[in-house]
Amino acid sequence: FVSRMSHSSSTLVNVAEDAEQRLVQLLGASSNAKPAFFQTCEQCLVNGDAAGLLQTIIGHSGAMEALMNTEEAVFAVLAALLDRVSSNDQESQLAASLAAAVESSKVDINKKIRLLSCLYNLRATPFEKCALLAKMVALATPEMLKEGQPLAEMIDGIKTLLDAWKVQPADRRHLYNSIAQADESKRQKFTILLVETYQDAAQIDKAGLEAAKQASIGAIRDPVSLFQQQRGMLSLPAIKALGTKPDTKELYALLVIFLEGKLEDYRAFKGDLSKYGLDSEVCTRYMRILSLCSLAAEHEEVPYDEVAKTLDVQPEHVESWVIAAVSSGLLSAKMDQVNKKIMVERSVVRKFDMEQWKALQSQLHAWKHNLTAILEAFQQQQEIGSSA
Repeated sequence: FVSRMSHSSSTLVNVAEDAEQRLVQLLGASSNAKPAFFQTCEQCLVNGDAAGLLQTIIGHSGAMEALMNTEEAVFAVLAALLDRVSSNDQESQLAASLAAAVESSKVDINKKIRLLSCLYNLRATPFEKCALLAKMVALATPEMLKEGQPLAEMIDGIKTLLDAWKVQPADRRHLYNSIAQADESKRQKFTILLVETYQDAAQIDKAGLEAAKQASIGAIRDPVSLFQQQRGMLSLPAIKALGTKPDTKELYALLVIFLEGKLEDYRAFKGDLSKYGLDSEVCTRYMRILSLCSLAAEHEEVPYDEVAKTLDVQPEHVESWVIAAVSSGLLSAKMDQVNKKIMVERSVVRKFDMEQWKALQSQLHAWKHNLTAILEAFQQQQEIGSSA
């Protein structure tokens, strides 16, 4: 269903002129409905009252049970009536009621997701589509979320889709949270996206603080895999709020160390890692890799002794840590084993403030000076050649 789900406009449903009447007859007969059900529905059809017809069918448990057990095409006939409801608010409420009825029905998960997908394709409002996606994700089995599955492919590009739909940050929270809870492999990524929806300190509620806490723990537990996404976390209002709360101030301080600090800062931290489910040895390993990257970002050549001192390891272990940092993807470097130094080609910048701007300015001035010298030498050679 992914190709159909990727469109924000409603899907047209072609139905016969008497489709609604046949729908009422089918649902009524299948549920042994009383005459009053048929009479109310007939009156709605005569008056062109789409909202009344929807309310009558959705409010009839027997009719809804029959609907859930029919083909999706029959469900689509009822869902298509939503476009004929005159009030936008009532239309949205009825769509939500229909979705809730699918969720609470006794049909299997596959059928529920197919029905919700049908409703998704018939709705045009981004907010509604976002809510329906959240329901489908929450219902999905682990198999449905594996790579290559339609729903998994949809999730991979969901932020781009929501941006295209111009869905407001607050309206994305339920969907992001649903994905984070349903798919462990994407939990950290979507928890951070959830935290990013709190763009103002005044918006931060209990759920926002909890999301910020979990995102922080995730970034400390693995600061490498999502390095680019996590590097800007300290600027997020919900993350900043952790530093102002007595019960999360310690966690915030630890996050700052993992995003900007070095091994010596981590060693000075006196907090209890176990209450966050963090392993001391794993944290120390990551801090050594990150500290090496910070050191490499400051120098083009780094002596082995300097690396050993920064990482607090024996000189003979330096090369294994360089290999670990290169394997992480955060560092690109070569080792000069003869002269015992690291030749840095590229390293991530973990912290970029005034000090880093000044270092960049110095480097640019050096490049400018070297380039000027090369140009002057080239001009001199040309002048010599012309006079010869």
